[in-house]
Amino acid sequence: MSIDVWLNIGHIGLYGHENKTEFLIGQNVALTGVVSSEGISKQCAMISSNDPVRIYAFLKDADSMEGFLVIPLEFLSTNYVIPSFFVQPEAYFYRNKDSVFAIGVLYSNTTINITLQIDDGSITYEGTNYTTNQTLSIVLDEKTIFQLSHDTDLTGTTISASNPIAIVSGNRCNTVATPKPDSSFYCQPFMEMILPVNQLDNEYVIPKLALRVNNTVRILSVNHTEVTIQKADSIISTSTIMSGAFIDFQYDNISSVRSMSDIMVMLYPEDQNIRIGSFMMTVTGIHQYLYEYDFIVPYVRYVNFISITVKSDELNGFILDGQLLNVQDVFDITHNSDLFSSFSLPISPGEHYIVHATKARFGLWVYGEKYGYQGGMAFKT
Repeated sequence: MSIDVWLNIGHIGLYGHENKTEFLIGQNVALTGVVSSEGISKQCAMISSNDPVRIYAFLKDADSMEGFLVIPLEFLSTNYVIPSFFVQPEAYFYRNKDSVFAIGVLYSNTTINITLQIDDGSITYEGTNYTTNQTLSIVLDEKTIFQLSHDTDLTGTTISASNPIAIVSGNRCNTVATPKPDSSFYCQPFMEMILPVNQLDNEYVIPKLALRVNNTVRILSVNHTEVTIQKADSIISTSTIMSGAFIDFQYDNISSVRSMSDIMVMLYPEDQNIRIGSFMMTVTGIHQYLYEYDFIVPYVRYVNFISITVKSDELNGFILDGQLLNVQDVFDITHNSDLFSSFSLPISPGEHYIVHATKARFGLWVYGEKYGYQGGMAFKT
């Protein structure tokens, strides 16, 4: 990723006018009106560059924040399975907490089939009610967004399209903590750009996160498969997951997951207090690690961290911004026949570069008190 390059941003406004603007990488770029309303809207941001870049998107307001790694257009595809999360009871929060996903369309006359998984009730679109396992089909033009939401968990909804599409999914506002009537927790937005099915892996090491005592891991299957879960205290369990179904488990320091078939793994850290909130983060499979990362930490008032997972015999040799890291507070786990380690470090806002001296591959996640995202990944070609 080259820092000193310009981005060309073309944005179709609310009234159909196309605006093109140039921004320097690293500068905060606000795209007003990009988030669509329910149904179809002519709002889509297309970003291009003369040189390879890595892009992150952030949602920020006065009380909360979330972010995600933007998937390059060349790795978008036609088949997806949707992750979200359990929606907390209405009485606890003043904000809309619905599960929601938005589909961005790149090409004209794209046919999209959405087979819904709904905990309860139905979704009404253009006068028709759709319940769980029913399919909503639509045809969309290029540079449009189609958005749906529901007041229950939409995890397991599958989406197929006649052309590559982009999908962002999550919850408008949620928490992983168990709220109580006198709770002081505030809900946070959950948001991730979803990997297509052909970019998933079957082996994962879930990292240690600083400041977090409990974390929920959601494993979502594409096909009927057997999954083995291991925690740092050597607790091993095996479960069978049906196609489109999911299981959750909790861990504190480090854990690992492997399966016979490709799976999606999402991480939801639990709230600690009103300052340290929940978020939604994609876990990168071990076959998709890189040996170097250019990444950006947002300029926010939160305390920021990175977490790294790597094979334990490669624990030394990390160079961050030209300085050799002194790695401490390491957590280990045996995954198959390999020993993996995970550690966290505080990090300052701004642009950073980390590389392993021997080009050993490792996983990288960037997070703070109220946001988290994967630092990058090696996409399948």
